[in-house]
Amino acid sequence: MEVNIKTSIILPCWIKNEELYELTVNTLNSLAETATPEGDELESIIIDNGSVEGINVMFENSALYLRSQINRGYSWAVNQGIKLASESELVCLANNDIKVTQNWLITAQEIFKSDPRIGSVHFKMVEYNQPFVLGGNVWATGKERWCTSSFFVARRQLFDELGLYDERYGLGGQEDYDFHKRMYMAGWKTAYTNAAAYQHKDSSTSNLRDPNERTESDKRGRELFKKLYGEYPDVDFAKNFPKQMEAPWRPFP
Repeated sequence: MEVNIKTSIILPCWIKNEELYELTVNTLNSLAETATPEGDELESIIIDNGSVEGINVMFENSALYLRSQINRGYSWAVNQGIKLASESELVCLANNDIKVTQNWLITAQEIFKSDPRIGSVHFKMVEYNQPFVLGGNVWATGKERWCTSSFFVARRQLFDELGLYDERYGLGGQEDYDFHKRMYMAGWKTAYTNAAAYQHKDSSTSNLRDPNERTESDKRGRELFKKLYGEYPDVDFAKNFPKQMEAPWRPFP
């Protein structure tokens, strides 16, 4: 007998202008078309990081909505969502500048069933508004950070075992390296598939930050990672997980 699965989509938002509002609406509409196995539950948790637009649409399109008056950063927002998703078996972390294929959740569930040590499933990423061309491949060697942290699904068990995102990384930068580093150290695998995909308008939110502040934030994140693990993120992964460094930004057909 199949066990029904609850999945929570966590969507951090910092909507600062009309373009990002429209991108967020597109994201919500796309996620609403997600195909789910019969009996499964899918909910959206939106963490509003001090948006100045789109509050009503975020509230109306979420099962749970949490608002901060200021931007507390990506890690903080993700962690709030994970805490609210305490009863979910799967957690999907999504950016608000994406559109997805309807089959992403069913595809992820099949991959999780194939190996209990796969902790996260990542999907083929293409440019925004480019056509989806899907395949049937799955790569799951446990060594890759597939550069698709903007939309992926993880077992809730990961966060229960490893802890949440490290909020010391601030507004954003290097926290995904940190989390996947901890995954690999604990013996978990990542999986990448081109059987499902998403369009992404890269860094739509990050590009709204002051460029000097963003540079300094990234620098602080790199220094924090080095302090914790002994090397800068790219150096560490090249040394310890060389296969992921072989993969270009959009590595697979």
